[in-house]
Amino acid sequence: MERNAVEEQIAQHYAGGIYAPDRAPEAAAIQGDTLFMFLMGEAGQCEDMEAWMVRMADAMDRVQELMDVLEALDEEEEASGAA
Repeated sequence: MERNAVEEQIAQHYAGGIYAPDRAPEAAAIQGDTLFMFLMGEAGQCEDMEAWMVRMADAMDRVQELMDVLEALDEEEEASGAA
């Protein structure tokens, strides 16, 4: 499958380039790296790096919101268990 320009840049620079085309990573290793798969999936839908950056900023905001909610729930559980 041919990569677009954004996917090429992601593969070239993700985790020190472990999935760069010149390193010929095994498909099984790539499939097991869900973060890389997510990043490449998003990159495949973007025309340029700027669009990808906007998508990543949105994703990071959503992850942070989820982490905040889960942390608050964890703190509530700890407080109710200590009472």
